[in-house]
Amino acid sequence: MLEVIAARRDGHPLISGHRGAAGYAPENTMAAFRAGAEAGADLLELDAQRTSDGQVVVIHDHRLERTTNGRGWVWDHTLAELRALDAGAWYGAAFAGEPIPTLDEVAAWAAGRVRLNIEIKATPDTLCDLPEQVVGICRRHGIVGDTLVISFDHVAIRRVKQAEAGLACAVNFTARLVDPVAVARAARADILNLHAGFIDRALCELAHANGLGVQCFMDDPVLAVRLAEMGVDFMDADRPDVVRAAVRGR
Repeated sequence: MLEVIAARRDGHPLISGHRGAAGYAPENTMAAFRAGAEAGADLLELDAQRTSDGQVVVIHDHRLERTTNGRGWVWDHTLAELRALDAGAWYGAAFAGEPIPTLDEVAAWAAGRVRLNIEIKATPDTLCDLPEQVVGICRRHGIVGDTLVISFDHVAIRRVKQAEAGLACAVNFTARLVDPVAVARAARADILNLHAGFIDRALCELAHANGLGVQCFMDDPVLAVRLAEMGVDFMDADRPDVVRAAVRGR
C-alpha cells in the first residue's frame, strides 16, 4: 500500500468504495462490500468499532437505530446481540436479514481480492485496544500490505503505527490546518484525509513534497475530476464505479 501511495497507480487517484458501496447496498454489510468489489473499487472503506465483549464489528454509527433494527450504543452490546440484528432491511426489502459483519469476516473475504480502507471509530473511553486489534486482524489475514487505516482519533493512528509500521495510515480532519504536515508527522501518518472543501493544489503539492498522500470523500464525478487535477491521491465514493470512470477518463 505504501508503494501504491508513492506511485499513484498509473497516474490516477485510487477510488475507495465508501462503506463498501453505500450507493448500491446497505452500508458496511457484506452485500455492500461485494457491490463495491463488483463496481471496480480500488479499496473498500469500512468502519470498525468494539463490542462490549471486546470483538470488532463493522458499523459506522455509534448508535444502532439508523442502520439496524436495534437500539442503543454499539459498545453496550455483545457480538452475539449485534449479530442477531437486521442491518439491511432499512435499505430495501431485498437486503433484509443482512447481519452486521465482523472485521475478521470482512478481512478474510477481502484477502487476495481487494484492498481495505479501515476507519477506527471510538471515543477515548471506548477505544481500549481497538488499534492493536485491527493490526492483529490485518496480520492474521496477511493484508498488512493491502490495507489503509484511517481515523479522526490521531492517537489511535499513532498506536497503529507503533504496533505495525508497515500499515499505511491516514489522519482524518475537517479543517484548514496551519501545519498539516506536522499533524501527520505527530501521528506517523502517511496520508492527510480531509473534507474536500479544504483541498487546493497548494495543499496537494505541500503534501507530496513531504511524502504524504491526500484523501477525501467525493461522490460527485465532476468535482472528483477537479480534485484529481489538483493532485488528490484517494477518493471515497458511494458509487465508486461512477467516480472511478470519471477520474480515469479525464
